[in-house]
Order: sequence, then structure tokens, then C-alpha cells
Amino acid sequence: MPVNRNALIRYRTIDKCLQNRRRKWTIENLIDACNDALYEYEDIEKGVSLRTIRMDLNAMRSDKLGYNAPIIVTDKKYYTYEDPGYSISKIPLSHQDLDVLQDVSFLLQQFKGFSHFNDLDELLQRLEDKIYTEREQQTPVIDFEKNDLLAGIHWLDALHKAIIKKRTLQVTYQSFSARQPADLVVYPYLLKEFRNRWFLLCMHRKGKTLLTLALDRIAGVTELPDETYLVHKGFNAATYFNDIIGVTRNVADQPTQITFMANAKHAPYIRTKPIHGSQRLVSTANGWTTFTIEVIPNFELERELLGFGEGLRVTAPASLVRILKRRVRKMQELYTPVNDDR
Repeated sequence: MPVNRNALIRYRTIDKCLQNRRRKWTIENLIDACNDALYEYEDIEKGVSLRTIRMDLNAMRSDKLGYNAPIIVTDKKYYTYEDPGYSISKIPLSHQDLDVLQDVSFLLQQFKGFSHFNDLDELLQRLEDKIYTEREQQTPVIDFEKNDLLAGIHWLDALHKAIIKKRTLQVTYQSFSARQPADLVVYPYLLKEFRNRWFLLCMHRKGKTLLTLALDRIAGVTELPDETYLVHKGFNAATYFNDIIGVTRNVADQPTQITFMANAKHAPYIRTKPIHGSQRLVSTANGWTTFTIEVIPNFELERELLGFGEGLRVTAPASLVRILKRRVRKMQELYTPVNDDR
């Protein structure tokens, strides 16, 4: 049974509501939630009818869509799932669904090799693994990096919509060094993932400075429809991260050449997985390989270089060498007993 986009939005909205057992859901509440979702996703202002939501609930309960959702009514007015762990997103795929996915996979594979579709490889691997897992009833054979305990991930949807619709936001934020949260009025531009942690790139209304906010430090997000949305003239999402490792930088910063040496144990890893796209191999002598990269120094770069321990030595620039020396001395102090005279 084909399902149009608006109906699918309603089903998923109802599903999300019924999973939330911290509140009770009347059919009027479900109508309001669906209207809000349709407006956010499709800019549809016309409200859905009571009849439509009743038909949606019946469709979700039935086998027509393969959901067989255990929707019950308590106290003659509150809708919920009889099984607290149920969700339409958790149901196994039907044979018809798998056939469609297989066709999609074959279609996407035709684009592999084209530079415009470089990001398809991981998507295809995920899709093929899902098809194999469902058809063979086996555990997945590909395990992608993930963090199920990641905090702040629930802000992604709201922030994504605000960026697309160019909405000014008030973000309640508390950095690790702050004693209490603060309300920031910002103009959101980009969501960035780095090592399984998400960040929001935005401009602060006060001072017009670019901020990098970690989603796991956000306590609240509110749209400010009466606030004019502004664009930072110096920010280009396509190139902003080209000259750095990680997410920390200043728009005015300029890249510098970093020279480092790796021993015979670590050099092969660095050759096959470059620290940065600008990495160049300079020479190999006496068991050490010299590399250069062109980046803006930041905390993430320091952490990356120090992560190789005694297998890597930075030789230039002198400013970075001094910073790393200071950090290495502090590390050594942590491992040196107070009464150790050696």
C-alpha cells in the first residue's frame, strides 16, 4: 500500500507521541502534534481533520502497512502503546520492502565512481548490510562507529530545521568551564560532526562572532520569529573546515606548515590514513619519516599529534613545539611520583 509523504509524517508523529509515556495523549493532542509536524516539514498550514487521524490510527493498527501497532485507549480517551517498547521504526521489513531496497541499492551502485557521489559508499554499505540482515535473519556484518549514549542528539532535528528555514534562535548553553547556563541569541549556519560528537556553527548576535557550540552542552533551543536572521559574510560552509582538524578555528586565522617526524612503527599508519588532506611525505631517513601538513593550529591538532606518543615528534613551527613541550612536561608530572628521585 503506497503511502504519501504527508501521511508518513503523520504516522511517525503519532508514533513519537505514543512512545512518550510521560504524558497522556488525547486524539486532540495527536491532531495538534501532526499539524505542528506538517507545518515544520512541509509548511502546510491547513489542519488535519479528526477523521484523518482516526483513519491513521486504524491504518497503523492494521496489517495494511505492516505496522500492526498495539494502539489502545485508556480511560476512554487517552491513546498509548500497549507495549511500551513498540515503535513503527522497529518493525522488520517485509519481503516487498526488501525487494524495493534491493532495487534502490542496485540503482545507487550505478553512480559509484562519480566524484559528485563520493558520499554514497558508506550509504550503500549500510543499505546492503540492512538488506542482508533482514533477508538472512542474521546479525549485521558491518558495524559502523556510533555512540548510543551521545548527549544532545535530540537537538539535531530542531537545529537542522532552523538552519534550512533561516530562523534566529535563543540557545541556552553551558560550556564545561561555565558555572551556569547562559542564553545566547544566535544565527545558525551548519551542523558538524567530529568524532561522534555534534556541533553547531553559528553567529552570536552580540559581537557578530562565530561560535562553535557542542550539542551536548545545549540545555534549550527556542525559535525567535521576530528576530531578523543575519548571515556572516566571512563564513563559507564549503571551505570553513578545509584548513583545520576538528571544529575549532577563527575566521581570520591562516594555515601554517606543520613539520613532524614519525618512527617506523607509526609512519605506515600516517601514510595510509593522513592526518590532514594537505599531508605530504618529505623524506625517510634513519628509521624516521618526515611529513608536512598545512593547517591552522588548534586544540584538536595538538591532541591528534600527541596521540602518537613517543612515535611522533613535531619539529616546526617553533610556537607549536613550545606548546607541545609544555603539555608533555605536564603529562610527565602526572606519572612522576613525588618522592621519585630518578
